Amino acid sequence: MLDLFLPLAFMLSPGALVAVGNGSGMSGLLFSLFLLLAALCALVTANGMGTPESGGSTSNALRAYGLGVINAARILALIALGTLWLAEAGYSFNELFASWYPNLAFSFTLLALVAGASLLAPVPRGIVLYVVTLIALTSVAYVAVMATRPHGLEGLFPTMFPQKTPPFFPTGGDPLKGCYLAFIALLGFDLASRPEVGKGAQRALMAVLLALCLFVVYLWGSLRAADPFDLAGSTVPHILMSGIALGDNGRQIMGAAVLFGTFASILALLIATARQLAFLVRKPDDKLFRRQMHILLCIPIAGLLAFGWAGEPRLEALINASLICWFAGYALINSSLLLRGYLPPLTVLGMLLYGFAAWMTFDKPDDVTLLAYSAGIITATAMIFSFAYAKLSAPAAPPQKDAAKQEQD
Repeated sequence: MLDLFLPLAFMLSPGALVAVGNGSGMSGLLFSLFLLLAALCALVTANGMGTPESGGSTSNALRAYGLGVINAARILALIALGTLWLAEAGYSFNELFASWYPNLAFSFTLLALVAGASLLAPVPRGIVLYVVTLIALTSVAYVAVMATRPHGLEGLFPTMFPQKTPPFFPTGGDPLKGCYLAFIALLGFDLASRPEVGKGAQRALMAVLLALCLFVVYLWGSLRAADPFDLAGSTVPHILMSGIALGDNGRQIMGAAVLFGTFASILALLIATARQLAFLVRKPDDKLFRRQMHILLCIPIAGLLAFGWAGEPRLEALINASLICWFAGYALINSSLLLRGYLPPLTVLGMLLYGFAAWMTFDKPDDVTLLAYSAGIITATAMIFSFAYAKLSAPAAPPQKDAAKQEQD
């Protein structure tokens, strides 16, 4: 079950909620088609992230390097996105729940909770991730469903529910960026993939489908509640929509979803990143090494928070570098599938769309120099990682007992 909740937790991050909210305003109902397109590309890519076959062919080399790029990008994404999301969680907690509690203090408190949860044994750590993810999921789902005004539940809505959009929902005017935001919303589906044991595609499928269903309802609720131009231009469209739909109670419920989603998404990325690093250094079963990596990966986040990087253009440059390389890794995986002759139309589509997503991320960066250096470090690190993946051969199916143990880890 852990391999299901890792990508699902990441796709409930504050960044994903903002992407769906902005995308809803920019593209209207067309955004649901963009989500379907992103989901299709995600499923094809996840299926291609299994164990490379031995033989040293060009397709194997592309796949191995793609896996290396993705895992190197995850490290920077964990540090940069973790800093941003923790800072946003601090502001949300201060504004919605306890104005007397300092923003930065809550950010560090939440980071300490994430680090503490990551040090637990596999079973209790998994339970914590399950519970927190489900709370975030149900909170977003509740507000989204209520905002659609389902038949028979009208009494649960404010009496003066504002209906600002006609039946066909006009857009905020930028479908191209809306398409890009659909790929941002479903980023992280690969956290379920475990190339070292050839697993994860089915769990990625389940996570993507669950997130897709949630986002479609959230999209519909957003367009029922708020003006598309307001959604497209808001930095917190999920809070905007929930406040219009359910008043202060809705804002608090969505605020809780942001807090729990921040915890779950950072913990999920931390677990997945440390797990792959343990494999790369040939210590896949060393739980002490994983715990050490959990702490080491949290230290840079604390440093960036302490030195005030949250909200700075340089942090955005780090985020953009990690996202560009992450999308580029997906494109490389699709390239390897194309060379194998696997569903050529879909793999070509995946290459083009993930290339488009990387290009959209690079569009008008504020700090090109830092972005270039960061991307260069990722690509160089990926070269080292790729050697470990290139040496993989398709393993025999593990005994049932060992498979169950791997599932817990």
